[in-house]
Formats: sequence, C-alpha cells, structure tokens
Amino acid sequence: MGWTSKQQRSIYRSWAQHFASKRNNTQALEYFDKCIDDHVSDDFLTLFMRSKFNRLIARPEAALKDSQKASKIAGPWNTSVNIQIVDALHDLNQFEENKMIIHNNLRMHVGHKKLPFNHRLTIINENFKDTIGDSLTPFFLKNGSKLAAFHEHHLKQRKHVEPTIRWQKLKERNECDVLSFVEKKNLRASPLETAWSKRKTKVYFQTYFQQTWADISFLKSLRSNPNVVMDKAFNSAGERKEIMNTCFDYVNKFCRMLHARSPIYNELYARSDNTEMAARFHQANMFRIQYQTRRNMISILRTIMALREQEDTVRLRKYVAKVMGEYNVLKTRRVMPWKTEFMNEVYNHLALSLCEGYRLPNQKVSPYDNNSMCHLLGVMPLKPTEQRHVVFGDRSTYVYDDSGEAFEQAKAHKRAKLELEKRLHFSKQPIERSYLLYELADSHMAQNQQLRCLLYAKKSIDEARRCNSKIWEFLATMLQAKSHAILCKFERQAEVLNNAYELAKELRSPRLCTFIELCRMLNKDYMTLRKMSQLVATKRLRTRMSHRSLNDSS
Repeated sequence: MGWTSKQQRSIYRSWAQHFASKRNNTQALEYFDKCIDDHVSDDFLTLFMRSKFNRLIARPEAALKDSQKASKIAGPWNTSVNIQIVDALHDLNQFEENKMIIHNNLRMHVGHKKLPFNHRLTIINENFKDTIGDSLTPFFLKNGSKLAAFHEHHLKQRKHVEPTIRWQKLKERNECDVLSFVEKKNLRASPLETAWSKRKTKVYFQTYFQQTWADISFLKSLRSNPNVVMDKAFNSAGERKEIMNTCFDYVNKFCRMLHARSPIYNELYARSDNTEMAARFHQANMFRIQYQTRRNMISILRTIMALREQEDTVRLRKYVAKVMGEYNVLKTRRVMPWKTEFMNEVYNHLALSLCEGYRLPNQKVSPYDNNSMCHLLGVMPLKPTEQRHVVFGDRSTYVYDDSGEAFEQAKAHKRAKLELEKRLHFSKQPIERSYLLYELADSHMAQNQQLRCLLYAKKSIDEARRCNSKIWEFLATMLQAKSHAILCKFERQAEVLNNAYELAKELRSPRLCTFIELCRMLNKDYMTLRKMSQLVATKRLRTRMSHRSLNDSS
C-alpha cells in the first residue's frame, strides 16, 4: 500500500526543512516544490515555510508571492501569515505599503496578537525617521546641485529599451536583409573614476558590515581569480562561477536592504555628534594626505635623478611609466596643487636622459656601410625574415603562433600599447600626450611598423609644439630619423635632420649639434654614392644599348 498525498507532502516538507538547516539551498527548494501541489487548496503551511526560506536566501520577491498565496488559503485573520507578508514587504524596501498593511492588521486584531505588529510599526517608523529625518537636510544642502543629473541618469537606466538589430531596421525599409551585429558602445572609465568607484564600494561595505567588509571584498575578487575559477580544468568553471556569483548577490541584496532602511548619509550623520569637530578632522586628514603626497613626489624626483646619474635609461623609462601611470594619475589638484609642475619636471628629466643617448661613436663611420646610419642612431637595421623549413615528423621544426619567446614579446608589446592608448584617451596635458605618443611610436618601431611609427611621431611633434616643448619635439623628430634610416629614405632623412639641427640649436646644445651634423654628413654621402651608382648603371645600360644597335646594323 503506497503513501497518501498528505503523507508524501509531510515527508517532502521534512526533507526540505532538513536541507534548509544544512544550507543546501538547491535541494531544499526542490523538495519545497515537490511538496506544494496546486490541486490542494488547504496546504498553506508549506507555502508559509517556503516563504520564510526564501527570505533567508535573499529572495524577497518569491517570499512575498508565497506569503500572499498562503494568505488567500488561510484567510485574512491568520497572524503568522500576515506577519510574513509584512516582513517580505520590508525586505523589498516597500515601506509605504508595509506601513499600510501593519495599520490594517492593528485594526483587525486585539490583545496579544497586536504585539508583533506594534513592534514592526516601531521599526518602520524608525526607518522613515532615518531616511527622511534630520539627516536629509544637510545631505540636500551639500549635494543638491548633483541630484538633478543623477536623477536623469537613473531614469535612463530604468528605461529599458531593447536594441534593434541593424538588419531588422533595413529590412523594414526594404533596403537590406543581411544579418549584422548590434553595435555596442565601449564605455571607458578613467583611472581616477575607477579608483573613486573602488573607494565608494569599500566605504559602502564598511558602513554596513564594519570589520567583515574585507571578507566581502575577498569574495568579490574570487569571482575573477584564475586560480579559483580554473577555466581549463575539469569543465567545472561554470559551476564555481555560478556559486560565487550567487553568494555575492545574496550579500549585495542584504546590503541594499540595510542601505534602504538607513542610508549612508544617515549613518554618517548619526556618527558625527559634533559637526565642527568632524570638519576639523576632515581638513586635518586632507592636509596629512597633501604633506605625504609632497614627500612622495620629492622621493620620486630623487629616484629619477639617481637613475639619470647611473645612465640607466631603460630602468628610468619603466619607472616613469609606472609612477605616472599608476600613482600620479590618481591624484587630484586638491591633494596635489603642484601637479602640472611635477609632470613637467618628470618628463623633462626623462627627455634629458633620452637626449644623452645621442653621442658621437668611438669607431669610424663609413658611408660604404649601409648600416652605419642605423648604428649611429642606435637602432637595428631591417633584416628579411628567415624562412623556416618544416620537416614532417620533426616537431622541433614546426612553428607555433601561440608559444615561444617571440609570442611572449608580442603579447608584452600589445599590453604596453593598450595601456598607453588608454592613458592617451584620458590625458589632457600636451607634454604628457607628447610623451605617450613618443612611447607609442617607439613601440611600433620596435615591431618594425615604421609607417605607424612615423604617424605617431608626427602627432607627438604637434603636441610638443602646443606646449612649446622643444626637447620633446627634438626626440620625436629623431624617431622619424630612425625610421627613415631603417627604410633607407635618404631624401626625407635630409629634411628631418635639418629640422633636428634647428631644434638642437634652439636647445643650445653643442653636443647634439655635432651629432646631428655628423648624421647629416653621412646621409649626404649616402645620397652622393646613390647618385654615382645610378650614373654608372645608366652608363652601362647606354653602352649595352649602343653595342646591341651596332651588332644589329652589321
């Protein structure tokens, strides 16, 4: 004899309670679903229990639906179900609806049944006091000018508009029916905005979770940690991602509930009993950050001077890229009022160090050597790519595009170029833009992309002229000279060297003038030898043609 439906629901309910106590949420929901039967109209207990369980796992929408269904079955006089509805509305931050239902239940019930509703009425009144009480006035006075733009941005986000695919629009106009992709806007966030967002998120979690905010931040970082996700291992990366995302969503929902009940401005207002003392503490903290920033800047300049004395240009360029790309970009003019002066100081020291690399060679320079100009300018001449012979069965002769030293170097160059392009997108100072364009041009030249190098060098010259920086204009001009030397374009090289010589005279550097004069003489000898070789070739051709005509006439 089998179990009756009532006995089966009782068993399923017991298993669901067991799995819920063990925090096995998936199995608990499965047995709750098995227990609930739409054909049975008197089983409100399971709906009530599933509603409580949904509240525990941060699913207040489902909890409200279950409690409302249970209320229809049990009737409006069931106190436990009505309390569950009130709690679900409170979790959903629907405070107005929650207060209305509490007052309705207070009118319906008498005696001890009114006590839980009175307790919840006190809580909801305190929530209203925290959100629209005394703390709201100073918040509006401080941030009133920003609320209009924030409100418009919030409305745009709430207005959900499904993107129409381009081929559908064209098909409606009978113009084209070819499938195409939806164009997505690539929104870039500046490093300063990213740092502000991280800081606000940290303060947000610290306000409501206090010392446990570090665990939440650790959980947030685990979702993208390759050592935890392990995309290429055991085909279980999707499950791990789903579990971590679900856990973080639970925490985030609970934090939003706390924020709705007592916003951050109320928490800060409650903590600051003396506003004048809080303002003094804030000002003292700002001064402390300013003094520490100034000490860091002095230390950075000392390090740059030490690297210049050691003539270690490679380490100096890496250090400047790290400092200006990771530290200086995150400082505002409020904590660093001398930001422009510091940037000019750093980039000028780097430019002087790069100019010191142009010096007269120790060995003789001969125009009969085609690579003399490249060696003089400190670049490698262009070499033809070597052909590889693949032997069937010999794995050492195979060429793999995703491995090897060349592949790693290409990846490093690509990462560096992406970082430079990102910094260039948000950079506003002309001297910084000239430096970034110079670095991009140098990176392209290292990969034998000479046309791109010439393009970025020309842009760097334009930015240097905007800020009247002769030294960066000179360095970008020398990059053009290096590219022309690799491509063996002697006529254009002559124009570039003439411009570089004029800039060296404006910089009042006899050493640079002597070096450029040597380059001009070598380039002039190259042009002379080329003309002589062309004349000899033309003379030989005429001689052959004359001999051929004499033979034909005879």
